[in-house]
Order: sequence, then structure tokens, then C-alpha cells
Amino acid sequence: MKKIKYLLITLACALNLNTIAMAASIPIESFSSLPLLESPQISPDGKSMVSIYNTAKGPMVVQSQFPSNKLTALAQLKKAKDRVDFVRWSGNKHVIIGTSYPDNYRGSYSRVSRIYSIDTETKKTRELTHRRLRKDPWHKLQSYSLVSTLKNDHEHILVSTYDTRDKGYSLFKVDLTDGSFDKYQANTYEIDSWFADHDGTVRLGIGIKKQEGLFADKGHFITIWYRKTADDKFKKLHHKQMGKGDTFAVLGLTEDATKAYVLSDRKTRRQSLWLFDIASGKFEKKIFGHEKYDLDGGINDSDGELIGVTWSDDFEQRYYFKDKDRQVLDTVKASLEDYQVFIASKSRDNTKVLAYAIQDNSPGKYFWFDLSANKGGIWFSQYPKLENQPLASVQAIEFLASDGKTIPGYLTMPVNLQPDTKPPLVVLPHGGPHSRDYRYFDPLVQLIAHEGYAVLQINFRGSSGFGTDFETSGYYQWGRRMQQDIMDGVDWLNKQNLVNGDACIVGGSYGGYVALTAAIQTNQAFKCFVSIAGISDLEEMIDDEERADSYVANIVDPADSDAKKALADVSAINHLDKIKAPILLIHGTKDTRVNFQQSSDFYSKAKSKGLNVRYIELKDGTHFLDNPDNRKIAYGEISAFLNKYL
Repeated sequence: MKKIKYLLITLACALNLNTIAMAASIPIESFSSLPLLESPQISPDGKSMVSIYNTAKGPMVVQSQFPSNKLTALAQLKKAKDRVDFVRWSGNKHVIIGTSYPDNYRGSYSRVSRIYSIDTETKKTRELTHRRLRKDPWHKLQSYSLVSTLKNDHEHILVSTYDTRDKGYSLFKVDLTDGSFDKYQANTYEIDSWFADHDGTVRLGIGIKKQEGLFADKGHFITIWYRKTADDKFKKLHHKQMGKGDTFAVLGLTEDATKAYVLSDRKTRRQSLWLFDIASGKFEKKIFGHEKYDLDGGINDSDGELIGVTWSDDFEQRYYFKDKDRQVLDTVKASLEDYQVFIASKSRDNTKVLAYAIQDNSPGKYFWFDLSANKGGIWFSQYPKLENQPLASVQAIEFLASDGKTIPGYLTMPVNLQPDTKPPLVVLPHGGPHSRDYRYFDPLVQLIAHEGYAVLQINFRGSSGFGTDFETSGYYQWGRRMQQDIMDGVDWLNKQNLVNGDACIVGGSYGGYVALTAAIQTNQAFKCFVSIAGISDLEEMIDDEERADSYVANIVDPADSDAKKALADVSAINHLDKIKAPILLIHGTKDTRVNFQQSSDFYSKAKSKGLNVRYIELKDGTHFLDNPDNRKIAYGEISAFLNKYL
């Protein structure tokens, strides 16, 4: 381990010192580029690696020999159309690629998922779609999902897709040599998602159904189906109404398949890992949980086996079930002491490892380790143009909201701030809202700080990760208590005497809603507002049939007509007369999360009222600005807007 540590220190110094003079100003393009390389995966035998490589022409899937950084293209996807969602090995020869693209359905865009296989020996790429289903005229809107790469069968995978004959999502065994589909499991159970163990036996199915009727409780219900062997029929393991009672999410099964690993907030009111006895239908014991934070989910190895769970304080933390997996992480952490580290991928024998290392003020980068040879080194930085640059540190904060609740967040101050200088403030609320901010390096945070502004990020109530009570206290609180938490954070920061009192709000998705709502509720507190893919009309979003899912129930009770009407009070589009400061709107035309008309309609009405509003409509843009050109435009517009008005 000492040899590995010495080598990494040497390489890290070379990485940080190869530029003698720091640049006085970093170009916006350095912040707005997509991560250079994402989701690297080591083959089971440890000899090869595949990853997503973002280029100016669109995402590319590339291969390299371990640990070489010489990349060979396997597949080039279409710019502004396709997104690579994952890459995965099936054995040591075939690479499975999950992609998605937005397509129009009944006037709005939805995301369609497709799967491809690549033979790394012949470099032949094949789209894995069912021959019979391809004849249907609506097939272009049909999604395919990977269920299992079949650990012991490297020539086949399991794929799920909707089959009109079953009137449901059925399971197919797909031959990777010729792309043929064979029915593996017909769907007679109203199952939407299938789950197989690491040997490929399909044991779990999950169905989500909206029930309405005279004698049925209204709401969304989730049913988990289970069978012990491939010859058994599926039986209901669990049935509950979403949003009511204890949570129940199966992460995996024990080796004998008699017990389930379940993520639940029972007893602790925080997501913890429990062992559930299937035969008795009772919880057996709590395996692991954190006293303050929710568990985020499971860790699966390259064969699909559950080997641990994750949770997050300021950074992601990992808990492994087995000593051998813990030892790999401990060895890597000891060699990268100054970084937050987790294992990105490793070979089946645990000797070849890719580690992801990141700091709050340093971009994420991948390091390779050959533990059998006691060697290691730097592989790639995700943002190479931001290496060797002065970047801002992120500070964890807490404050008391006006009702006494403790609210966590983060404060980033500009680099090289002169003594007694107080910068203007940019409030950056996260999207979701059921997500959260972390202390990790974030290129948008760093761009804003580099421009000379303080950045305040607040994990307002309703944010996930801090326990069930904290999250549910934000339900039905759009524009109300969640909004007040953000204003309380601004008031708290002003009392710290660190900023000069001038402020703007910049937010994406739900954060964009926060910005627009602040423009009508607290218009005197801010000098400008930026909404990226934000929501201006909650009533319209609720009434949108394509959005009528379980998520909406956290905004308003769909059955309560008076509550739905009250959404008009917290929808900026209905209160244009209260807006006093400039607004920048940015929205992609192929956003599948928030319809771009939320911004375009707001712009049209605001412009007709003579308001100072600018609208940037990104052609083919998605919700996440994952097109390199669109992200460059968006970041440039945000920078120019802040510099003009703040």
C-alpha cells in the first residue's frame, strides 16, 4: 500500500503543479462543458474498460485496456438526440449500452429507452429490439429496459418491454449473437418492473397502479410480487398505498432467496436496511442504518449482486456487507487521503479497481489501482480544464428557520476575496424538490463563485436524505413553508455580515419555481431571477394528464378541488403585476420533466405586460442541459445576466 500511496502522491503533484501561473480568469466554457468521461466499467476479468466519453459531436462509448488511457471508439451517438444512460459488461466480450431519447406523444415529449449490444472483438453494434414489435406503428415510442446480464450466460441478457399480446411488460431472453428475442416470462400479474437475482432467476416484480372508483381508495398502490424458484407462480409479497405507512423497497434477496433486503423507514423514521423473512411476512432484524441520515440505496457489483448500501452526510458514504469489499475501499482511501472516494468499478477478483475521487473545490477524477501488482495512478479528470485553477471551497452550514426547525445547507464564498469585502449573493435552490444538495464540486456553483458572488444552497424541508419527517414536512408546501425556509436562510446569512445585501435567485426545475415564486412573494429582496426549466403554473402541471402520477400527490391532494384552486396563489403566472425585477427564462423544447410551455407561456404574458423578461429557448434541449452546446449557451446567459443586474 505504501508504494501505491507514493505513486499517487507523485502523480497528484504533477497534476496540480504543471501550470506555474494560475489564470486570472477562467473561461465560461471550462465550467459549461460536460464531464469528459463518465460511468467507466471494468470487465469481469479486469483486462478492459468501457465508459461514456462526451465529445462536441455527442456522447461516445469508448474502450481501453486496463489501465491505459488510450481510448478506442465503439459507438457514436447522435448529438442533441441520444443520451447514454449506462454501459455494462456481459462477460468479457459484449458491452450493453442503455440509451434514451425524447419523442413527441400527444403534444408532449416523453423519454424513450433503447438497448444496444457491442461485440468488442468485431466492433459490431446491434440495436436490441423485438422483430415482431418493430412492426407496430407506435414502436418508436416503445422503451426497452435491461433486467439482467446473466452472470453465468455471457451470450444472453434479459430485457423487458411492453408486449401487446400480454397487455403488459413481459420479459425476453435476448441472444447477443443475433439479437433474437425469446419469451422468457409472460406478464399475467400487472407487473411493471422485473428483477432477477445474479444467477438470472426472475424472482421479483413490482407493479404500480392508480386506483379510482366507488369502493376503492383513490391513490397509487405499489404491489411487490415474489417467487422462490423459476417453476413457482408469483405471489404478492407486499401491497401498500404509496405515501402512506412505512416505506418498503426491496433491494435484493439473500443467496437462498428466502429473505429480502428491504429499505424501510419503519421504527426509525429514516430509511434503513432490514432483513425481511418472506415465508412469515415479517421483518427479522435491522442490518444497517444511520442515526441522522437516510440510506440512499444499494450497491451492486458488476454481476448484479447486492454488496452494500450508501448514505450521505455532506458526501456519499458506503457500507459494505463483506470484509473483502471494505478492504478494497479502505486501501483506496488510504492512498487518496485528501479526497472523498468511492469505488467506481472493479474486476470480479477485486484486484483491478477504478476509484472516483473528488473534493469540494477540485473536479472529480478517476484513479486506477492494480492491487495485485501494488500499483496505481491517475486515469482521467472529468473537467481537465478546471484542474490547476483556483476554485472555491464549500462550507457546510445550519440555521434555524422562523418556526425553529434546523435547516442544513452550504455556503461558497468567492476565491481570493479581499479583506472586509462583502460580495453579492446568488441563492441556488436545488430541483426535485425531493432531492438534496451536497458539498461536492459543482461546476455551476464554481462558475458563480468565480464571477465574484457568494452562493447559498439550502436543503429546505421537503429535501430527501434527512429522514421521513423532514421530507414529508415539505409535502403540500410549494410556495409556502419550503419557500420560507429559503428566505429564512437568506435572512440568516445577511445577519452573518458576510454578504452586501444584493441578491439574485438562480434555480433549475423546482429551483426555477422557487425563483419565479420569489419574484411575486419577496420581490423587494432580490435584484433578479433566473428560472431554468422552471414551473410558473402549478395548476397546469397538476392538470396535465401526463403528469398525473404519484409525485403530484406530494404537491396537492388531487381529490381536493379547493386545494387545487389554491395553487393559483403560488403560481407566478397569475401574479405578473407583483414582479418588479428582471427575469431570465431558459428552457429546452424537448424537456420531458417540465413542459417548455411553462416558460414560453409565462414569457408571452410577461412580455405583454411590459416586464423585463428574457427567454432563451433551447432547440432540442432536455431538462438536464445534457447537450454541450445548450449548456454552454445557458451558462453564458446566466453569467451575463448576473453581471448585468447584480
